[in-house]
Amino acid sequence: MTKKPKERVDFTAQPLKSKKDDERYAPAGAVVRVEVICTQALEEDFRQEFDERNVAARYTKLASVMGAGYSNPCLGDAIWPQLNVMFIIYCNKDDCEIIKEIVWKLRDKYRTEGIACFVSAAEEA
Repeated sequence: MTKKPKERVDFTAQPLKSKKDDERYAPAGAVVRVEVICTQALEEDFRQEFDERNVAARYTKLASVMGAGYSNPCLGDAIWPQLNVMFIIYCNKDDCEIIKEIVWKLRDKYRTEGIACFVSAAEEA
């Protein structure tokens, strides 16, 4: 009985001719970068608003963010024990407007908690 030689598999990444050549690539079409920084106390309300308004299905969340703004500092130490959370969202202009409405709603509802929103142009490379 002769053994059949094993087929060698090449795992070397091959360069793509274009993004369209990779079936896994789905361009986000993002044109706006939205950064929202808020106290951890607002995170649950913020996510709930996202879900109800059907925005920010894809985002990056940075937990345990320290900083000082116009509200109490959030430094995670014995003096200022609370921390912030930061969301980075790439979306279209319509979703950006909805996110800004959510921020203003939470600012109005929780006047003593800190929440900041920054919007800038973005381009997918």
